[in-house]
Amino acid sequence: MIAGKKLHICLILLIALSLIPFRVFGQRYTVSGYVVDDQTRETLIGATIYHPESGRGTVTDSYGYFRFSGLSPGNHTLILSYMGYDQDSLMVKLVDKSLVISEVYLRQSFHSVDEVSIIAVRPDRAADRQVETSMLELSPKTIQSIPTAGKDVFSAIKFLPGIERTEPFSPLYSVRGGDPGENAVMLDGVMIYNPYHSSINSGIFNTQTIKNVDLLTGGFGAEYGGRNSSVMYITTKDGNSTEMHGEVEPSTFHSKVFLEFPAGKNASAIVAGRYYYDIFSEFIYQSQSYFYDFNLSYTARLSNKHRLSLKYFQSRDRNNIDFSSFYQVFGNTFGIDLYDDFNFRFEDRWKNLAGTIIHKWAMTPRIYMRTQLYYSAHQSENASGVNFQFDFADEATDTLNFNWNTNSIFTNRISDLCAKSFLNILLFRNNNLRIGGELNAYHFQNTAAINDFDQGSLENNSMLYTLFMEDKLELGPLIIRPGVRFTRYNGKDIHYEPRVNAVLNFPHGYSLKLAWGEYYQYVISMNTNEVEMNQAVDYYFPLTTYEPSKSVHYIAGIEKAIGSHSLLSLNAYYKNIERVYTFDINQTANEVLMLSDKLQQGSGDAYGGEIMYRGRIRNWSGWMSYGLAWANRQYPMTGMQKYPYDYNRRHTFKLVGNYTISESLEYNTSFLFMSGTYRSIEQILQNYYYYNPDAEELSFFPIWIPEGKNTAKMPPVMNLDMSIRKKLRQGFGKQIADKFHADESYLTVTIRNLLFFRRNVDYYYPISGIPRWEGKYLPVGTNLFPSIGFSYTIKF
Repeated sequence: MIAGKKLHICLILLIALSLIPFRVFGQRYTVSGYVVDDQTRETLIGATIYHPESGRGTVTDSYGYFRFSGLSPGNHTLILSYMGYDQDSLMVKLVDKSLVISEVYLRQSFHSVDEVSIIAVRPDRAADRQVETSMLELSPKTIQSIPTAGKDVFSAIKFLPGIERTEPFSPLYSVRGGDPGENAVMLDGVMIYNPYHSSINSGIFNTQTIKNVDLLTGGFGAEYGGRNSSVMYITTKDGNSTEMHGEVEPSTFHSKVFLEFPAGKNASAIVAGRYYYDIFSEFIYQSQSYFYDFNLSYTARLSNKHRLSLKYFQSRDRNNIDFSSFYQVFGNTFGIDLYDDFNFRFEDRWKNLAGTIIHKWAMTPRIYMRTQLYYSAHQSENASGVNFQFDFADEATDTLNFNWNTNSIFTNRISDLCAKSFLNILLFRNNNLRIGGELNAYHFQNTAAINDFDQGSLENNSMLYTLFMEDKLELGPLIIRPGVRFTRYNGKDIHYEPRVNAVLNFPHGYSLKLAWGEYYQYVISMNTNEVEMNQAVDYYFPLTTYEPSKSVHYIAGIEKAIGSHSLLSLNAYYKNIERVYTFDINQTANEVLMLSDKLQQGSGDAYGGEIMYRGRIRNWSGWMSYGLAWANRQYPMTGMQKYPYDYNRRHTFKLVGNYTISESLEYNTSFLFMSGTYRSIEQILQNYYYYNPDAEELSFFPIWIPEGKNTAKMPPVMNLDMSIRKKLRQGFGKQIADKFHADESYLTVTIRNLLFFRRNVDYYYPISGIPRWEGKYLPVGTNLFPSIGFSYTIKF
């Protein structure tokens, strides 16, 4: 009964807000169209359209499309501007109807050094960005300027507030105390599952193909769902429709190729690929690791109202790291024979593919429709293990031998066939209604084996139906956006997720942002971090027979514009994790036979604050942030006792800086400090014995058992990297570029791990069997040495 009343209230509020403007609709018209680059015809996201006569403005949305409403009949001048482009004006004449413009062109400008910045500080007014409470943006230039990131999206976002890394070898990330599996990653509207490369802990997205990255860390609107923590929306380029351009980048770590070119009249295409080879790991660890990925894109501008895009993506990984060779070389070099036999290995095989067709239709100046069909799939097989032996002399005996062997193998397959569409209706100049629907057909397959014991398997097909509606209303300085999302999973009960965002703008550049919302998730990730040596992938699991996980977000933030180039923001959040699941993987096959039987329901919370300054001061640009956070969980297997969440870091400080000396020379630096995560330190050794019929002998494997969940805290982590980027005007590099008739060539030198003398501890392994070391732990870190990399880039 209470749920029904809440639903009725949400619907009545939405309908009432939608009907308000019709009282004063009057004789007013709308101008709409795409804003594009005059050379490439790429759409520009976040371009500003200003009407001097009324003092009002708007910006292009995530598709480069704008709609300016409330114009009276007659002649009007619209001023268009975008960072890095010359300002231009558009003259329109409205007589008796609204106007749809095919494209409005802006020309790139050439800035002096003091105008160069790795970030764009402008009002968040791109469609629904106007009211998003926790939104961060990254451009390709920003990503490329972070030395630690290595031009990777997922490495770059970990320098933003509220986003923390998980395991040291893992590309997974946690947002504001949420599980890694609670983050949605979308590529042009396609949900990508495990969008990571295992070889270098990075993302599968080629930065050369990216136009913009939007990251919503909480309180996002009703259009997005299926994940409870965050949404990363990546928009890729459509390609140059006037002439061929490209980029080639060989380096000591990888090779990249990017081409964009016309593909017929009013059409463009992109072909891009990367191949990574790990020379350092091949030499040190005898690893045979590689990955490749490639993108294909075709966009046709069918008319001033219709655009059609076809996009395809594929990646494949093979990662094989074995530490035995490294420790043998290390021991021989320094005369340390601690390990006579050591085998610490990871072996991963991953594959991703995604294909989509997108139709964009400007039905009228006030109505915009986007329809999409996509297929996305991921499969992985991950094996990890430790098998080491060491001998030592004892006074009472001759020689004692100790052996430890533990291993795990996990496989996961998921496919998602989806059809979705939405309508964006401009009811009046201060009222925007968005309605849409989505249908997902899933297929899952999971298997697990721990210490050679089968832990069960699962295969499942399921359907998810979704409808959403949200209405944005501007009332002077107040902007409010209520919304609701309806979902039905696998024929079960309908769930609805009410949400609301509000922004109140004050004089002198101040604004207050608020958000509240309920979020449900039907597909979760298996947690294996206490079983695998390193969990580097999400193992997706459908909640077919369980209620969906649920979180409620409460967010408040204050922003202050400092001049025209800087912004200071302060955000506070509270996340009530009403229902969350974890797997008690360590149960043996004698106790349960199915993976679903290992699922345990719990609850938790996460809260904290973040302060961030971003902007430009003379030749310096970048940002710095500080975060203070708490996150907790409780499950039946812990007696419902609340404990610190695995990836919670109490204090974080992050700094990204760019110093541009001239058009041809720039310096970049990134610094990271994070307090340690909480761990369950093993203190009790239990040996499990089993009969091996092949060897006809009794064998055993040890399992270390902690006395409590996450009762110890790891040491803090610090990292400092630097890079120099130089435009080549002479020398051998310039000569090579000239032979290819290239426009520009660059040399980038990156120095990583400058704080190697302060080793970051990633794991503590218990030592047993050695009397003088009994009860002690062996610290293991990965940042043993600094590294230097060179990359050469040709642009044409």
